[in-house]
Amino acid sequence: MLIHLRVQNIALIDEVMVDLEDGLNVLTGETGAGKSIILGAINLALGGRGSKELLRDPSRPAVIDLFFSEEKSSVLNKLKEMGVAAEDGEILISRRFAASGRSTCQINQTMVTTQQVRQVAALLIDIHGQHEHQSLLDSSRHIDILDRFIPGIEALKKEMREKWEAARVLQKQWEAYQEKGKDRERLLSLMQFELDEIEAAAWKENEEEELREERKKLLYSEKLQESCLGAYALIRQGGREGQPALDALESALMKLREAEGYDPAFFTPYVASLEEQLAVLQDMAGELRQYGEGLEAEPQRLSEVEQRLDQIQHLQNKYGQSWELVTAYYHKTKEEQQKLQNLAQTIEELQQQLQKKQSEMQVLADQMTEKRLEAAKKIEEEITNVLATLQFNQPIFKINRQPKELSPKGADQILFQIRTNVGETLQPLQQIASGGEMSRVMLAIKTVLAKQDEISTLIFDEIDTGISGRTAQSVAEKMSKIALYHQVICVTHLPQIAALADSHMRIEKTVTGEHTATQIQVLGEEQITEELARMLGGTQITEAVKQNAVEMKTLAENWKKKERV
Repeated sequence: MLIHLRVQNIALIDEVMVDLEDGLNVLTGETGAGKSIILGAINLALGGRGSKELLRDPSRPAVIDLFFSEEKSSVLNKLKEMGVAAEDGEILISRRFAASGRSTCQINQTMVTTQQVRQVAALLIDIHGQHEHQSLLDSSRHIDILDRFIPGIEALKKEMREKWEAARVLQKQWEAYQEKGKDRERLLSLMQFELDEIEAAAWKENEEEELREERKKLLYSEKLQESCLGAYALIRQGGREGQPALDALESALMKLREAEGYDPAFFTPYVASLEEQLAVLQDMAGELRQYGEGLEAEPQRLSEVEQRLDQIQHLQNKYGQSWELVTAYYHKTKEEQQKLQNLAQTIEELQQQLQKKQSEMQVLADQMTEKRLEAAKKIEEEITNVLATLQFNQPIFKINRQPKELSPKGADQILFQIRTNVGETLQPLQQIASGGEMSRVMLAIKTVLAKQDEISTLIFDEIDTGISGRTAQSVAEKMSKIALYHQVICVTHLPQIAALADSHMRIEKTVTGEHTATQIQVLGEEQITEELARMLGGTQITEAVKQNAVEMKTLAENWKKKERV
């Protein structure tokens, strides 16, 4: 759930910070106080589009932080895929807007793209507003809404997507071989040429590295000989101005042995060490002489090595930059050659594999259809019952299923239909004209879906527009019950909803001199009563209005104790 919100330097906001609770969090305030700015900031943090015009002070960046606590595996696995650590389920989503118009996104201090933020946000939070019912208005998404009610169907859809992708690959291969058949002889000739070229080269593993080392030795044989014999001479014969190194060390050893007789405790270790080093130096001198005298210029061999490296480079340019890649190309071409030589058999095998995949997908689609039809009957009844409590006149909610061609989602076309008043005919949901009616339908779906829905936080932005009286009370009660299973954040003008809040916050504008700013205040009990009175009475808050507010809050608390169990 969303634990903490911080917004800096956006529109009328200098800085606001608020802690949110589990259950029903209600935000109220006068029109124009900045409620839409708060929700707009949340949208921005979750990957929405912004611009430099949002900045209250262009000299400073705008910053939005959303801190979540979430332990669901779907969220943590998604973060793991992105390489984002989330210890103890703590998730900090931060978005920063600079005066240049550029923005950056971070999750737990790891830089991510807005697309990645949106992917995580889709698992964390669901935002609904009075004009944001696209999922209900778009009939192509009705199947996804229905599937959220059905346990186990996501596993079937995952398997279906895998088989769908495999079938797509097979279909492309089948089409490719159909096309290749038109140019079969030329392709076979080209493949044979390439195979012959690779075989004739007989390139061995590690050969290139060995040849390059040999070439280096051949190219610098004179320099190597000079270095080796020069070092040998200094060790054994001495330079122009000094005795050989071995002679000097042997003289030093004699001196140390003489001193050892007088103070063995000190000199014995040095004598032993020098003796060991002399032995090593004598062996080294012999090996240097042998290596140096064995070196000689081999122009013929150098030419052969150069030619062989050129041949290997030619293979690399054509077939791959390493022995492994060239070898893999050879085997792939050999396999492709065999398939093309037996083209009719290859096409037949692909067709059989494709038919098998299609049969497997049809079985999965039938299983999904069975689950959807079974669930639809129960869901239709439950949503219809909830709609009846939301001041519709004998409503009917219907989930219509029609067959369609196979797709990754199965073979079903799902359409939500509704009758909102007695005597009317069932109509597609998108034909509902009233925003208030659509809000109530969405709330009914959310009420039924609440126990199955994995998204922890739901935000409702003034979905109560156009309703009042008993309808408002019914909407408030449904929202309160949804808050048993989810954290609910609701921006509202209805006192009925505000009275049922588990946490009540007021958004207000404050004016200091020439400076106007939006603030959020978490209300205590007395302040809640005052805010309810304001919502009930408008500009005239009489004693009767205050008593009405107290009574409304008391009734709301009593209802919660009785109904929210």
